[in-house]
Amino acid sequence: MSILYKELSNNATLVGERKEETRTVSMAFAVKVGSADEDDPISGVSHFIEHTLFKGTKDRNAFEIKEPIERIGGSLNAYTGRISTVYYAKVPDTYSHEALDILFDLISSPRFEESAIELERGVILEEIASAEDDPYDRIYDMTIQKVWDRDFGRPILGYDSTVKLLSREDISNFYEHKYIADRAIFAVTGNYGDSLIDSAQEKLLSLQRNNSETPATKSPMISKEPLWIVEKRKDLQQVHLLLTKGAPGRKSRGDFEAFKVFNILFGSGMSSILFHNIREELGMVYNINSEFVSYTESGAFMINASTNPKNLDDLIGSLENELHRIVEKGVSQAQFNYGTERLRGKLLMSTEGTLSTLSRFLDDVVICGRPDSLETLIEKIDDLTIEELNSVAREYLSGSWNVSLLLPKNMPDSSFVAGHGFSILE
Repeated sequence: MSILYKELSNNATLVGERKEETRTVSMAFAVKVGSADEDDPISGVSHFIEHTLFKGTKDRNAFEIKEPIERIGGSLNAYTGRISTVYYAKVPDTYSHEALDILFDLISSPRFEESAIELERGVILEEIASAEDDPYDRIYDMTIQKVWDRDFGRPILGYDSTVKLLSREDISNFYEHKYIADRAIFAVTGNYGDSLIDSAQEKLLSLQRNNSETPATKSPMISKEPLWIVEKRKDLQQVHLLLTKGAPGRKSRGDFEAFKVFNILFGSGMSSILFHNIREELGMVYNINSEFVSYTESGAFMINASTNPKNLDDLIGSLENELHRIVEKGVSQAQFNYGTERLRGKLLMSTEGTLSTLSRFLDDVVICGRPDSLETLIEKIDDLTIEELNSVAREYLSGSWNVSLLLPKNMPDSSFVAGHGFSILE
């Protein structure tokens, strides 16, 4: 199935893939702006705009935005990231034009009423407090703030102090400068007709350009010196650990594909190295996994786990053993096969859902400029060799890692905490 991709005369982008075998349509308007595009005094403004747009447009109130889509069994939602904000809907194919109208109205004609802004300010402050209370959110945020540069290190939600001070003028000015044709994307998958594409194109072309802005895809700069980040809390029973290290960016195409497969075999699923060897064989954790985040020029690899304080030193020793083994000997053929087959299978199964395909398209367009076809993605996996994967894993896993720890306030002494370091030497 070929992918529709068009760059319009005002620099807006349209992308789609028709799936006539389904009875749903998923669509989104995305804007290439997020927390990495903000200045410190208005940190959190992108996320604040996302919330506030749902409170009403010039033609619809909040109920009239949501109810027509939910009434027919559809869904409507949005999310803010570091380099994009996405507003999306999934509806029966018979309702695609109505959903398109609502989504475009949502992003193109906000009211920004003072009362709505004040209402959402309270909601967002509660969201920030909730993230502070959640150990995984907290260790992730406190790591990113130190490991990445200032722009990418700011929390997506903003700070309590900045959200309290954001004014209607701050919000409106940021919207006017960033919600422009140069940053706009419309993506659609499912059983849609040519008339929907024509309508979406017309709407995109009505957006104004901002000739004073030159939007560029940004990537985080990773700290070159290993960092040791520790926070103690009274409310914890477990130690929460996050190990991070620089990883390939999307432009490192060979390295990127190889490391994507490595992340799958190392920390994805109950048959992965981490889950099988450390949880199933040693029984010292409940949650353990790895994550690979990649932007255009750079990425980050993360290992996340939580354990009883008495198990921390043994957990660190086990992680060191697993990583040392990979750096010195490489992954086995069985592990390599698991990674490639699991990734290939997940890609194939994602085609059954219009929303999952839509998410992949948006991720590719925002970061890389245009999406790869499913056939191209499968071909890259099939072309990868175990030697290439082991070479890339060795390069990126070797050396010193950043260490983040959330510790119980009265945790007994630990040799790892006293040692202040985690390195995998080649």
